[in-house]
Amino acid sequence: MTLSALATALCDSMLDAAGEFDREPERGSLAQFQRLLQVALDDYSRRRPLIVLGRLQLEAERVVYDCPADLVAVQAFDWGRADKARLPVWADGWPGRLPDMRVSRDGDRRVLYLMPAPSARQIGLLGSAASYRYRARHTLDEQGGTLPAGDEPLVLLRAQAEAMRELSISNTIKPFQVRDGISATPRNGTPSYLHTVLMEEFERRVCQ
Repeated sequence: MTLSALATALCDSMLDAAGEFDREPERGSLAQFQRLLQVALDDYSRRRPLIVLGRLQLEAERVVYDCPADLVAVQAFDWGRADKARLPVWADGWPGRLPDMRVSRDGDRRVLYLMPAPSARQIGLLGSAASYRYRARHTLDEQGGTLPAGDEPLVLLRAQAEAMRELSISNTIKPFQVRDGISATPRNGTPSYLHTVLMEEFERRVCQ
């Protein structure tokens, strides 16, 4: 599903409350609903991150390497782990302590930092091609995205909750009521109540 299609679904699901976000409905603007979906996608990605495979070409005694722009956190640095696990410490091919990977900063840019630096002996034993896994944010655009099949309703649910959170803040002076239609919530529920109900449902489903 594309970003515009999911934004349209979000707009339709909010019924009368959608007017609080679309100030010019005659133009069919979906910008605010797309914004809500991107906020929802951030939260969804924290709980179900996209796992990406990265690769490095290691050099002896080099500790700093380029960091992917979409990297959120390193999940695992796999280089040499399987080989090391198969060998006893007294074997000639035992590689010794292998590097751990962290994200650090070099001036104004993020870098991957290996500590300790891979040695020439280790590279000779294990090779210079190293793989690692990292967590990244899911994407959702007009070409589709990276959401697993069937998880679009989960992001939609989180976007509904975000919309209710914003309504509860923006309408702190005047009361605002919402009709039936959002995840079977009670008639005329307040935005703050609906936000709580929707977030509870999101938390329950995202942890399944």
